[in-house]
Amino acid sequence: MTDPKDRIEHTLEVLVYAPIGVGMYLKDMGPTFVNMFVARGRAEIDRRQAQVQQRTTTARSIGQVALTFGVPMVRQRVEREVDSARQRAQSFLGTIGGSEAANGTSPAPRAEPAPARAVNGAPTPTPPPGANDPQPAEAKSPQAVDPGLPIPGYDALSASQVVERLTGLSADELDAVRSYEASHRKRRTILGKIDQISA
Repeated sequence: MTDPKDRIEHTLEVLVYAPIGVGMYLKDMGPTFVNMFVARGRAEIDRRQAQVQQRTTTARSIGQVALTFGVPMVRQRVEREVDSARQRAQSFLGTIGGSEAANGTSPAPRAEPAPARAVNGAPTPTPPPGANDPQPAEAKSPQAVDPGLPIPGYDALSASQVVERLTGLSADELDAVRSYEASHRKRRTILGKIDQISA
């Protein structure tokens, strides 16, 4: 059986010496624990900073690539869409112009010449029909008006009719039509269609 005196001494040791020993231990090991905690915190912060920097570098690289290659591609696509819309608008306007030319009113009837008046009692001779008609500056034959063109009767055709006949022409024939149209009526629908076919 344990002596009560030993139990009292043991209690005094636990209450008095144990706190003193723990305090001395913490005093000796405290700097080590503090340094260990500081080192671990610094390592964690460095690791997080490295991750953030890596993500920032990746985002910057992606942005530079997008600016270098994306802007020209977007510009080219916009230009293609604008050119396509312009060609469609020109074709549409040419079709409307051709329809108006096809549905136009007929020319006014030619006035009949007044009857000849008598001069000094003698009737003035009446000129033959067509003698007073103005002579055309160019011959009415399509071959004489547009020599070398692969489309017969070119000047008598509307823009939409010419556009329908452009398909199937060779490059030289398209160049001949382009040169003739550019130096005469300059119809945008025909010139645009030739450029579209030649492209």
